[in-house]
Amino acid sequence: MKIYAAADVHSPRYLAEFKQSLIDLQPPDVFLFAGDMVSRGKADEYITLLDLIENQFSQDIPIIGCFGNEEYNEVRKEIIGLTRQRMEFLDEKSTIIELNGLQVGIVGTQGSLDKATSWQRRNIPSIKGVFERRAKRAASLLKKLDSKVDKRILLMHYSPCLETCEGEDLRAFSWLGSRKFYQVIMDYCPDLVIHGHVHNSVNHKAMIGSTLVYNVALPAVRRITEISLWE
Repeated sequence: MKIYAAADVHSPRYLAEFKQSLIDLQPPDVFLFAGDMVSRGKADEYITLLDLIENQFSQDIPIIGCFGNEEYNEVRKEIIGLTRQRMEFLDEKSTIIELNGLQVGIVGTQGSLDKATSWQRRNIPSIKGVFERRAKRAASLLKKLDSKVDKRILLMHYSPCLETCEGEDLRAFSWLGSRKFYQVIMDYCPDLVIHGHVHNSVNHKAMIGSTLVYNVALPAVRRITEISLWE
């Protein structure tokens, strides 16, 4: 199974790099967006991204995404409306798709931070509770999928672990991700976790227990991440 994944294109900021990375790629089984695909709430940049993918691949490719912190809450309905016929967003939700004869369950979430930013504290009421609920919701969705699918993917924006943040100042991990999600992964053992948000990592792949974790942030990886699994 061939999975392509990307995050933090912040289109139009890294759009040229995203476009260059698409050249010569063969069609995947699924394309995953791990948040911050557009810059500062620019909803219409999603049209540009989807056009590039559809122009590159002659066949229809399932595209599934979660939101990042720059897909602001107030524009998310607009983004969903613009892209409804072309991709699926999982905002604290799950879906099941069939890929190469396997039932694959995907849970999508923005994820959580151990410490809210000053902007979040000023603008998002009860942000600490929001972060706690997201972790509990992801755990619940993964648990419900366990008996229904062959494989489970957790698609999130913020990081769930220190390992894929190497290259950043790890003392600042509280603003990069959440140990709550690390515990979710240890407890519910998804087969694959894909995240973004960490722009300066030098280690883009890690294991949490039996779970494979990828940081697919374009500024870090410098290309669309190709993942081949479950052949």
